[in-house]
Amino acid sequence: MPTITPIVAATDFSSAANRAVLRAALIASQQGAELHLLHVAAPLALYPGQDVGPADSAAIPAALGEQAEATARVLRERYQIPVKVVQRIGRAHSRIADYAEEVSAGLVVAGARGQSTLLRLLLGSTAWRLLRVCRHPVLIVRGEPVAPYGRVLAAVDFYPQSRAVVAWAHRMAADGNLQLLHALEPLDEASLRAQGRDGASINQQREEMRAITGNLMANLRASLPGEEKPLIESHIEPGYPPARILQSAADWRADLIVLGRQGRSGLEDFLLGSVSKDVAQEAVCDVLLVGEG
Repeated sequence: MPTITPIVAATDFSSAANRAVLRAALIASQQGAELHLLHVAAPLALYPGQDVGPADSAAIPAALGEQAEATARVLRERYQIPVKVVQRIGRAHSRIADYAEEVSAGLVVAGARGQSTLLRLLLGSTAWRLLRVCRHPVLIVRGEPVAPYGRVLAAVDFYPQSRAVVAWAHRMAADGNLQLLHALEPLDEASLRAQGRDGASINQQREEMRAITGNLMANLRASLPGEEKPLIESHIEPGYPPARILQSAADWRADLIVLGRQGRSGLEDFLLGSVSKDVAQEAVCDVLLVGEG
């Protein structure tokens, strides 16, 4: 699996961003990675009415730079990790994605904003836009990072990125406490009966689908380290994928959901897949979205 270093943690010094930074530092400590603490200042906040480009990052107020450096010192001491402070000016999600590309980030970490009913249905604008434009794995942090992830749920759909999903989930599960889940969408019985299929034929198709997904799940398990496979559970559960994933995560009290970015629309570079979008928006725990790499 590709290296996880460097980890890029985006911060605007809010409480949500602070949780993300601490989680990023904890992961960096676990994985032996370098942490890049990235602060992006909005141009209009510095010079209302002027267009300030990324080359003008020296214009960021000294107080913000000092705050970032102070945070970095605390992280270095507490987690014993190398921390680099980076500042940019521009639209946050674009600058974060650009910087991740510049340094070939192994992981990008950002905070989710808002606890109200409305905001729980829509991620904070920076996090949501970042998910749409960043090609690197993105971790959206909601929970308090008091310990490594204890329960990790890997939601797999058997698209090409599923192997990367399982590998990332295995890496993030500190004690190997990992579950693999495939949500098996129910057949459209009304449509099948309209085509002349009877109950026995529909049941046979349902069993065939379960057998196929069982084989695919076994292949994914085979990609994990042999000595740890008995500790990993795998489940094939019927239901609409976003709802099934969220319910399973809630029932198991998962700390982290890992799933692929690509949806069935095929527009991964421009719009997050519907399953990924729904889970990322509505989960109450942290969510990690990964591609094929």
